[in-house]
Amino acid sequence: MEIASAVTAVFSSVCQCWDCMSRKRMYIQNLRDNLTSLENKMNELNHVKGDVTRRVDMAEGEGWIRTSDIGGWLGRVEALNDEVSRILADGKQLMEKNCLCSCFPKNCRARYRQSEAAERKQNNVEAELGRGRNFEVVAYEPGDLILKRSLEAVRGKMEELGHVFEDVRERVRREEERHLIRTSEVGGWLERVELLKEEVGQILEKGRHEMEKNSVSVGVGGDPQSHRNCPSYNQLSKHAEKKRTTLEEELGKARGFTILAYEPNDPLMVEIPLEPPVGLDSTFKEVWHWVSDERLRRIGLYGMGGVGKTTLLKKIHNEFLGIEHDYNVVAWIVVSRPTNPKKIQEAICEKLHLPKSEWDQTSELDRARKILIIMKRKSFLLFLDDLWEDIDLLNLGIPSHNHQHKSKIIFTTRSEEVCGLMQADRTKKVECLPQHKALELFREKVGEETWAAHVEIPKLAVSLVEECEYLPLALITVGAAMASRKHPDDWRRAINYLKNSPSDFAAMGERVLSVLEFSYEALPNETQKQCFLYCSIFPEDYKFEVDELTNLWMGQGFLSECHGFHEARDHGIDIIRYLIRVCLLEEVDMPIDKSFKMHDVVRDMALWVASEHGQKKNKILCQEKERSFEPKELLKWTDAEWISLWAVDQEMENFPITFTAFSRLSTLKLWRTQVETFPKGFFSSMPSLRVLDLSVNLRLAELPEDIGVLVNLRYLNLRLTEISKLPLELKNLIKLVFLILDRKCRVSKGLIPSPPSLRVFSWCWGLPLFVTSTEEIDEGEELNVIEELNDMNQIDDVCLQLIIAVAVQKLLAYCPHLQRCLRELGLRWCNGLRSLIIPKPSLRRMEHLEFLHLEDCEFAEISMVEGEYGCGGEIGRSDGSGSPLLSYPEISCLESKDCFGRLNTIQIWECNRLREVTVLIYHAPRLNHLEIWGCDSLR
Repeated sequence: MEIASAVTAVFSSVCQCWDCMSRKRMYIQNLRDNLTSLENKMNELNHVKGDVTRRVDMAEGEGWIRTSDIGGWLGRVEALNDEVSRILADGKQLMEKNCLCSCFPKNCRARYRQSEAAERKQNNVEAELGRGRNFEVVAYEPGDLILKRSLEAVRGKMEELGHVFEDVRERVRREEERHLIRTSEVGGWLERVELLKEEVGQILEKGRHEMEKNSVSVGVGGDPQSHRNCPSYNQLSKHAEKKRTTLEEELGKARGFTILAYEPNDPLMVEIPLEPPVGLDSTFKEVWHWVSDERLRRIGLYGMGGVGKTTLLKKIHNEFLGIEHDYNVVAWIVVSRPTNPKKIQEAICEKLHLPKSEWDQTSELDRARKILIIMKRKSFLLFLDDLWEDIDLLNLGIPSHNHQHKSKIIFTTRSEEVCGLMQADRTKKVECLPQHKALELFREKVGEETWAAHVEIPKLAVSLVEECEYLPLALITVGAAMASRKHPDDWRRAINYLKNSPSDFAAMGERVLSVLEFSYEALPNETQKQCFLYCSIFPEDYKFEVDELTNLWMGQGFLSECHGFHEARDHGIDIIRYLIRVCLLEEVDMPIDKSFKMHDVVRDMALWVASEHGQKKNKILCQEKERSFEPKELLKWTDAEWISLWAVDQEMENFPITFTAFSRLSTLKLWRTQVETFPKGFFSSMPSLRVLDLSVNLRLAELPEDIGVLVNLRYLNLRLTEISKLPLELKNLIKLVFLILDRKCRVSKGLIPSPPSLRVFSWCWGLPLFVTSTEEIDEGEELNVIEELNDMNQIDDVCLQLIIAVAVQKLLAYCPHLQRCLRELGLRWCNGLRSLIIPKPSLRRMEHLEFLHLEDCEFAEISMVEGEYGCGGEIGRSDGSGSPLLSYPEISCLESKDCFGRLNTIQIWECNRLREVTVLIYHAPRLNHLEIWGCDSLR
């Protein structure tokens, strides 16, 4: 058994050795075949490599990048070439060696290894050959090329669409010139293409920017491969492709357009109902001339409420119906207040026939952009009625002045300032009617039947027209109310109502005063509103003066936020000018300077508003008729805050019982009354009184002692009264800011500095001086006044009339502070003063001097000296003194800075010795009024 096992094992081993030897012998014998097969396979692989390489070279020639697989495969094939070359070379060398007896080769072991390596390498070659034959993609297009291709594609498509767009737009333009309306489909398409132009432009610009940015990064050491495949390229390429698809879609839609426009259901313009306007012919003719001028693109019509601005605008609108014009958008828009931009845009969109559904959910800015796209291609005519502020039309989508097509905007407003802010090329103020035209309009509204009902009615109608002060809205309202009243007594009562209580007459409050109230409500702040209402305490047709009104405003405390008198006065002047610009005050040409007044109906509105729309009629009392009052009537006045009595023929003895309860009274103005004195205790119960104006009461001779109880008084005006002496109790008025005295009033020493708050002092005559001789003049009084004023650091504004020569010399020589405060200076007589010498430093200090009056003075010359008095010559000399007269220098040598900066009025009366005033004129750059009277020697 053991022997058998051993024999089996030996036999098995022998068999295994035989098999091994047989396999190796096979490798040794097949060396040549293996080498040949390997060489053939390698050649086949190189052919495939050549094909792949050509494909790669072609792709790379176009800027593509070979794939990573291709790169690795080509590298491996190159390595295989080297390895196979070595195997083939070594194999051929072994085969060249002779065999033993030609039966057994030499180096059997080496042959075996070489043959086996050739077979193994052939397998590697076959594997790479299979891979090479299976390559479908050898390179890929990089991000930068894809982006370039996408951008070029979208650019080309946009150019193609752009040509189609221009064709469609031109066809639409020709249709619209025939006043046809573009279809919603075409309109939407044109808008979308306009937006697509912008969007494509942004894509192209962003693509260019990204590529330039990445090129820079490569230039400073970046990875080129990374540059060409920047992640942003892919996103931009996709965006461009998506936009190209959209462009294709829009091109397809354009090719399907058959109808571009249609005949509108509504005409371009519809006549606005309008009765034939009265009295506007000349104004219309002037404005229509501007309307016809294509160079004038914006025209503003302004004026007070109810004056006929809208009527004029309607007439202009309707005039276009009778002429040929080439405007293809015409819109009438009532703006009103507050200004609603969306409302304006909706009106324009309606005229452009744009679907309302497109605007409901659209922002104001987006609406403006869409409107602007369309309006840029239009010739448009806009009528904007009732503007209260300037409108940024461009932000609403309305092209500006430089619009390439014909355009015109005509608007109405109550403010001249709005005309300026709207950059109007021409402006026209619409005025009230002339008297005869006003009567014509009134007669038309009354009707011929009523007009002819009684012989007195036409005469009474004149009074009613005057009460309306020719304001068309008031004329129409009152005329309609009188149409059914055929008895003269009805007309007399109507006149009385309009005089005393206009808000209670017919529909005056609702139809007239409330309309005018809009102008009041539009004032920018409470200060301006209070200043405006305060103007109503003056009588009808009163001519305001700037100083008078601004002083009263300051006295009432309306301008208390200003710092100092001059700032407050300038602010007051600005308010007056603004009230004029918004047509709540009217300018009036006066002999010396422009003045202003309040239209009667505007004044009625102011009184109505101040009385809380008529609910508190006794809050403001303005009585301007010559009449007397019964005590029981005066009992109704105890709630009054402002009282203004004009030309009242009544003594104050009847007033005590009524004025004891005037706890709310802040202004009391008595003007041209018959008052001679006030009873004792008259002022005792007026704790809130701030303004007391007793000017132009020519019989008033004294003030009661209880004037001193008015501790809140800020303004006291006693000009043009007979008061010659002031009570000592005046020193108790510690809050007094304004003290305005008549020149005949004696000013005792120490009285002026007593009120610590005094800022404004006036000591002048308003009419020719009543003093007829120097015997009535107190020389020491004038000197005391000058000295005290010069020592008052708080004083800001002074008006003086001087008579004494030495007082004039003192003022010009030794009062620098008083010189700075002078606003008005009057000189009369000044006996002994043979030449008026003004030092240049004094000239510069008198920067606030506005009015200079010289009357019956003896001096022959007015001259300037370089230094102060005492440095350059004497103050002046009397005849026979022997001192030479000081002459002024040549005009060419005068310095422009040495001047009366604000001097605007010079009056020279009866100065028969004065030979020349050139020096005064030269030093007054703002002089606008020079009055010379009775000066025979003046050259």
